Amino acid sequence: MNKCPSIPEEKAIAEIERLHCRIAELERIEEKYQEILVELTEKEAFNFALFQYNPALSVVVDREGRVIKSNVAKKKAAGRLPNIGDIMYRDYASHHTVDMYAELMNAISTGTIRRFDELPYNDRILSVTIAPFPQGAIVISEDITERKNAEHDRITLIDELKRALEEVETLRGLLPICASCKKIRDDKGYWNHIEVYFSSHARVDFTHTLCPDCIRHLYPEYWRQLQERTEAKA
Repeated sequence: MNKCPSIPEEKAIAEIERLHCRIAELERIEEKYQEILVELTEKEAFNFALFQYNPALSVVVDREGRVIKSNVAKKKAAGRLPNIGDIMYRDYASHHTVDMYAELMNAISTGTIRRFDELPYNDRILSVTIAPFPQGAIVISEDITERKNAEHDRITLIDELKRALEEVETLRGLLPICASCKKIRDDKGYWNHIEVYFSSHARVDFTHTLCPDCIRHLYPEYWRQLQERTEAKA
């Protein structure tokens, strides 16, 4: 029966020491790996929170434009929510006035961000940004209809104020008025009744009546009746 050759004690001790060092090295690698894993987990949770709880309505698509996920804001928004697997701008939101699917594919293929500041969609106005990344793109949208309506109302109000100021400037200064018939001469040299002049220059409509002095002068009998009624009430 053959016996295994004996290993010198010094060599065995050296081998054991080498194994201990290797084990310690592997333990350090494992510890570092766990630290990196925790850090990556925290970053993933942070990035997930940034996407999910971003107030902007966001949809993530893959490189073929298929919907992968939508954030909380998109899920809470009015209107239909895209289904997972829908082709963005074909199965979902396909009624734009421009070919948004082509714009999406172009952004993904070129890695170029595409922005549409005022994009009409049905009776709404949207602001849309397509932000590509290696695995697809994030489509961010905002309904700016109310803001655009407010801007339109503000511009309309400013225009009305400008016109009012122009009318005030037109009426400012001396007006050539006839001392007899009270007609007013306009800037073209034509004489107009005072009602016509102010109606065309200040958008003022007149309602005709008589002042007390004219009533007394033109209709003395009616004036006396008015006086008697007033005294009776007093």
